[in-house]
Amino acid sequence: MIFKGLSGFPITPLKNGDVDVKVLRNICHHIDNAGLDSIGVLGSTGSFAYLNTQQRNLVMECWSTVRTPWIAGVSATTTQAAIDAATIAYQNGAQGIIANAFAYVPLSAVELKRYFLELAEASPLPLCVYDNPVTTGQGLSHALICELAEHENIAAVKMFAQPNNQQQHQALQTRDIAPGYAVDANCCEAMIGGASAWYSTLAGTLPEYLVPVMKAIKEGDREYARQLNKKLAPLYALMKQHSGYRLVHALANQRGWDCELPSPLVMPEFKALAGFIPK
Repeated sequence: MIFKGLSGFPITPLKNGDVDVKVLRNICHHIDNAGLDSIGVLGSTGSFAYLNTQQRNLVMECWSTVRTPWIAGVSATTTQAAIDAATIAYQNGAQGIIANAFAYVPLSAVELKRYFLELAEASPLPLCVYDNPVTTGQGLSHALICELAEHENIAAVKMFAQPNNQQQHQALQTRDIAPGYAVDANCCEAMIGGASAWYSTLAGTLPEYLVPVMKAIKEGDREYARQLNKKLAPLYALMKQHSGYRLVHALANQRGWDCELPSPLVMPEFKALAGFIPK
């Protein structure tokens, strides 16, 4: 099942507003050989919201060459655009898709349900529904998630991890849907507590740090997983302060993956990041 384990979400390197294909291919090669369970392409970390259709198609074409299973972000302001992106993802070898409620006009509960169900119905790939209220400004109720879980092609849900996710786990135990989490700082505990997937912003740029944490969790060595994860606390703090999006772009530049933030975003001055870049 594609929505399981550690999924790293890499950046899409931009230069003057265009996708830098040469840098992207270097990223693809590195991330493909990092030991991730899956790769999340064109998520928020991958700048999907800043790319046009042609650019998003180009990114999926680049990722089509990897051996690691990958999930395509297909969020769009219209259902048809999301369906079209899902079709391109399938043609390029993606094994799953993920979508949030990306909308300019806030969606009602009926509209949210319609968006996800129509996408699931039309897609040749299994869908992970992403509840991302911080970015989209609208959350998915537990009742709606349960309704969506009844569709045979909606296989997973991605939520924001809290310090304790037991209540969320228990609420979804009776549903045929795989619970996965974002917010790296809390995901180690979420996985220890029984989550299906860790959807990681940081693992898409520094998989060397997160893959060992997941390995320890899989082997049942919880304390070692916590020890490894604790070493990343300074990065987690910077992600909370400046956003994971900004931080991983700074880390990517440190790695030699030259990239820019799309205007009008400005890169903060991050200090002491070099110590986190593997030799």
